[in-house]
Amino acid sequence: MKELFKRISISLFLGANLCTILLLWLCVGLTYISPDTMPRLSLLTLAFPVFLAVDLLFIVFWLLFHARLAWVPIAGALVIGSYILDYCPLNFGSNDGESSDSTLTIVSYNVGYMRNDEQRAELLQFIKTIDADIFCIQEIGGYYFKKNKAVLDSMSYSILQIGTAAILSRHPFLSDTLHIDYPTRQNNSVACWIDYRGDSLFVINNHLESNMLSPEEKDNYTNAITEPDRESIKNSSRVLLSKLSEAIAYRGEQTDTIRAIAERQAGHSTIVCGDFNDTPISYTYQRLARLLSSAYRETGFGPGFTYTRRSFPVRIDHLFFSKDWTCTSCRIERTVLSSDHYPLIVRLSKKTR
Repeated sequence: MKELFKRISISLFLGANLCTILLLWLCVGLTYISPDTMPRLSLLTLAFPVFLAVDLLFIVFWLLFHARLAWVPIAGALVIGSYILDYCPLNFGSNDGESSDSTLTIVSYNVGYMRNDEQRAELLQFIKTIDADIFCIQEIGGYYFKKNKAVLDSMSYSILQIGTAAILSRHPFLSDTLHIDYPTRQNNSVACWIDYRGDSLFVINNHLESNMLSPEEKDNYTNAITEPDRESIKNSSRVLLSKLSEAIAYRGEQTDTIRAIAERQAGHSTIVCGDFNDTPISYTYQRLARLLSSAYRETGFGPGFTYTRRSFPVRIDHLFFSKDWTCTSCRIERTVLSSDHYPLIVRLSKKTR
């Protein structure tokens, strides 16, 4: 009887482990399918870290209770190993030193509209301190640049802006702003050519479709997690599912547009960055990562959350670059607290031919 119970238990746990692996693989498979075709199912990719954590726990479980089956969760993870490293890179000893004359320093930062003077002053101080070649900023009004024009001029920054997305550059702009037309409710992207030391550099700064969750809805979701009750979970889940699925469908089409524009620049230096509102296990990230290199994937360590407010720890700010560059460092500046995002600071070096 005891042996029968043991066999049944092992079978049940093995079945649960296999189901977890299949869900992991499904999350990866969904990154190949545009979410506008099946938006609600595409939201399953958000659960990738949960499924991964459960699979890792199964490794420990099998080692403790039935070591011969430990290969099952290990094999399940190895099959999608590159995607796990997209989500949580393990680059040891990456170079995060100061920039040199041959290094391009570029910052991507969603500043969150800056609601008060203290936040605006912190952004200006951050721009002065980092001393970057290019700043790609999202969720910023044109009034900010008008108010601080003298300071930015003294730092040799020129400005291009469409809507709430702007590019600040110390290198000359080679053309007017490129208009990017994609379906959206209020988000936008801005693109241009920049003369970087005699070479043309194409830059796209993006703020892809937001989830449109109000502060109250985010608070309700947080409360449902911290103080759960049946009604609060039901209400918050319904609102969350509806808004997330609508936004992810928009982002699928927007990503296809950005990818098509980047493809047309094949053979030219290209940087695509910004607030993509999608994690590394998503159609948005993977569609771009299959064309360009990801800065954090190349030099980062750990999950690297760029948005951690209101119980939503995720990495949704990314920077991609063409193969003629090498990423020497990519760090998330967690000391800047004026926004609900952290700045992404990337240093790139041009490969020698």
